[in-house]
Amino acid sequence: MAEERDTCVVTATYKRAWALPYFIGSLKRQSLLPSKVIFVLKPSGDESEEVIEKEAQGLNYEIVLQKSGNFVEAVELGIKACGGHSLILFIDDDAIASENWIEKYVQFFNLRKDAGGAGGAVYKAIFDGDDISPTGDHFYGRDTYKTKGGIHRRPLPEYEDYCEWLSTSGLPRGKECQGDAILSTLLSGVNMAFRDDAIFDCPLSRLFKNSRKGFHSEQTLAFCARRKGYHTYRLTGESSPVVYHIVEIESLKRRKGFMNDFWIHYDIARDFWRLRELGAEVNFLHYLIGMLILARKKPLARIPATLYALFK
Repeated sequence: MAEERDTCVVTATYKRAWALPYFIGSLKRQSLLPSKVIFVLKPSGDESEEVIEKEAQGLNYEIVLQKSGNFVEAVELGIKACGGHSLILFIDDDAIASENWIEKYVQFFNLRKDAGGAGGAVYKAIFDGDDISPTGDHFYGRDTYKTKGGIHRRPLPEYEDYCEWLSTSGLPRGKECQGDAILSTLLSGVNMAFRDDAIFDCPLSRLFKNSRKGFHSEQTLAFCARRKGYHTYRLTGESSPVVYHIVEIESLKRRKGFMNDFWIHYDIARDFWRLRELGAEVNFLHYLIGMLILARKKPLARIPATLYALFK
């Protein structure tokens, strides 16, 4: 059994009353129960609040109502509600945590005192209308950030030794690395954890005030942790805390169409300016090179999104 640690689980939920019993059930089956669970609920009229109150009995939980604002503001509300807990774990409301999910994060942070954040593996789960079946298929497929050379792909000084980094252009990049704990900024909000003191004052809502998707907000949290002197890791293999994410469910980041492409690329193009505001040594020429390369695909959405990001 892992050494006890004060843990707080955060999930932002909206229109997911049907999935909440499966998600909450996975928290109640944990080998190491959470000290607290925060449900940041944006009311939708689907009786999610009633489902939480019924299913979460036996857990120490709190429902935080989000009356307005975007997804990133929900994350920030969750972080604030977890104040005083040493470890904050993030998971989606349509994901199922493996039984040792919390315990493995606690073990890792007890072992790695330099770690401010970490992310675990995400596998697909199939929902047939009655039950959820976990699979061994990676939810995100192969890493899409493996890169060739180029001045705009160079890591920021904070990430010289990283396998997956934020570059001087503001874009995430990476290289092939081996190991169970890889130095990485590429964490996913579906399955990640941070020390409270690494992120409690990270100005997420200000940096993402015009965002519709909150895309790459995890990398912003990772950079805040790095500026505090912490490292962030992506955990693989047997040491990884695992969650299973239900497939073929529409979400804020998995929709299709022009407006989805526009707002996803807006966040990508805006990363440069967010990092600069946080004190990163980004390079505007490298940023322009990166944006020009990205604009070769889906130019009708990406060019106006890049221009919009210059001013908003």
